[in-house]
Amino acid sequence: MPIPLPRRLAWILLACAAVGLGAALFDWNWLRRPLEHIVSNRLHREIRFDGPLEVHPWSARPTFSAERVRIANFPGGRAESFADIGRVSIALDVAAALRGEWGLPSLQVEDARIHIEEDAAGQGNWPQGGYGSEAASLRFESVRIHNGRVQVDLPSRRSEGILVIDTEDATGRLHWQASGRWQDQRLEVSGESGSVRDVTAAGSPYPIAMQGRIGETRFAIEGKVTDLVRLEDMNVRFDLRGRSLAELYPLTGVPFPPTSAYRLQAQLSRRGGLWRFDHIDGVLGKSDVAGELAIDRTGEKQQLRADLRSRRLDLAELSGFIGGRAESGRAVPPPPGRVLPVLSLGFEKIAAADVDLNFAVGTIRGSRVPFEAASGRLRIDDRRVSLDGLKVGLAKGEIAGSLQLDARRQPAEALVDLQASRLHLRELMPPQAESQNFTSGSLDGRIRLVMAGNSVAQLLASAEGEVAVAMDGGSTSRLLMRLANLDIANGLIAWLAGGQKEQIRCLVGDLDARRGVLRPRTLFLDTEHMVVRAEGQVDFRDETLDLHLRSSPKDGSLVALRGPILISGTFARPSLAPEPLPLTARVAGSVVLGLVAPPLALLPLIETGGAKDSPCGKALRQTRKVIGASG
Repeated sequence: MPIPLPRRLAWILLACAAVGLGAALFDWNWLRRPLEHIVSNRLHREIRFDGPLEVHPWSARPTFSAERVRIANFPGGRAESFADIGRVSIALDVAAALRGEWGLPSLQVEDARIHIEEDAAGQGNWPQGGYGSEAASLRFESVRIHNGRVQVDLPSRRSEGILVIDTEDATGRLHWQASGRWQDQRLEVSGESGSVRDVTAAGSPYPIAMQGRIGETRFAIEGKVTDLVRLEDMNVRFDLRGRSLAELYPLTGVPFPPTSAYRLQAQLSRRGGLWRFDHIDGVLGKSDVAGELAIDRTGEKQQLRADLRSRRLDLAELSGFIGGRAESGRAVPPPPGRVLPVLSLGFEKIAAADVDLNFAVGTIRGSRVPFEAASGRLRIDDRRVSLDGLKVGLAKGEIAGSLQLDARRQPAEALVDLQASRLHLRELMPPQAESQNFTSGSLDGRIRLVMAGNSVAQLLASAEGEVAVAMDGGSTSRLLMRLANLDIANGLIAWLAGGQKEQIRCLVGDLDARRGVLRPRTLFLDTEHMVVRAEGQVDFRDETLDLHLRSSPKDGSLVALRGPILISGTFARPSLAPEPLPLTARVAGSVVLGLVAPPLALLPLIETGGAKDSPCGKALRQTRKVIGASG
């Protein structure tokens, strides 16, 4: 006989009550060890639940809580555990679980302590390669972290510190602070980012904003990152400032040269091993900079490609390329009594990347030399440095050519080949010089030197090659030319006349460099009233000058001490004065004759002239063959 419906409902309710009473009275801690075993297998790391387990089953999303959860460290780790969690609560989506999915509506973590470290071989204790497909499929609707703390100790990277993490109750966004040392430099960083739930949304950009400092470098970043762990598919705007770009090298591996204090802004994006810095805008000292930079790290050696522009370049910024600055950006003066930089040219950085850099400069400032616009292409290929297509505006003319440096050899080998064309002599004179008003003409020239050394000083001390200069026509100050011969009488006349113009027939220079010593084979200036010739040498090995200027007038003078003029001293302290012995002899002779026969006192000082015009045409043709200029 069938059981009446009321009795059947009573039995069902009684069974449910019994199950509920059993669940309520059941000690879930009996499942602690089996649960440890299951979770340990899932995460490939031993896990212990040292505190009580709590289960609230009466919901479509039952909640599981555990206290004092410990995740084991790797064997030999310095910390006792990889993670110690005060309390963790997880809600399970039963419907998703029945479909074979890990549906976790909420996760709450309190008082977590995580220890990130390396062993002696540099192997980290964090998961290598993830926790498998099950962990990768986790989806959280709500994540809360309270008082999270990560201790980091990475000796191979000379880095250690503490990261503190908390979430906002309302939005779940992460707020975090980090302090310690990174690459042996002081680290202070703070920021906020999207919720932990957003991290698990595969393929979704993750918002992030942070600011801080590493050493003397300060930064601010804001944007989105798709892969937070590997920082891939990144698109952020950043602001960077510091003492010297060279201080970024140990942090990023990008071989920037030493610079003045800088500030840079750019849009940074990353796709795998490709990094791009677009819309660069910033300043280096007194110089501005703009352009684009791309870094390719997909191969064995990183490749740098850049197009940089500057409206105004301070010449002092180039000192970092030639050994004039320390990595901190501080100017490093040469040894006392020297002017050539002695610091190494930075061969470690030359080997760190292959480079292809195009640059253009609107104007160059910071020097008495009248530089103008500049452009060129700098390349580094397997430690071979080349600066090709170099063009520099100077004195309304141009210097063009190339520089090569082979850092594969020790000492490094260099070739400099520069050609000057149409340099206006007037522009090369000091701006306040009175003689500038009488100066005209344009110079052509060439420098071709082969050198070996690891610094600018060493390179020039070994220079072999030639230097040539030529000028056809022009003018200069007649007073200046008279004084070059110590021609007192005619110089006084030129001065009283308010200055006069002296026509230049030609200027010819053909100099030979051997073992760091530059000597003129031919060096003379021929004007309408005088020929001035130079002899001697310029020694780059000890930075000394020993040049003699001998003037031969074409006309006469009643009182001329007749030089010659001696240019001596060092590059740091040059000296220009009449040679003492010839001058003393003439003055002494004049004094003696004045005592014996006063009317004859001026005889030693009288200049009869008679110098002939130099063969300017022939000399110019020969020199221009060296220069390679037409004309």
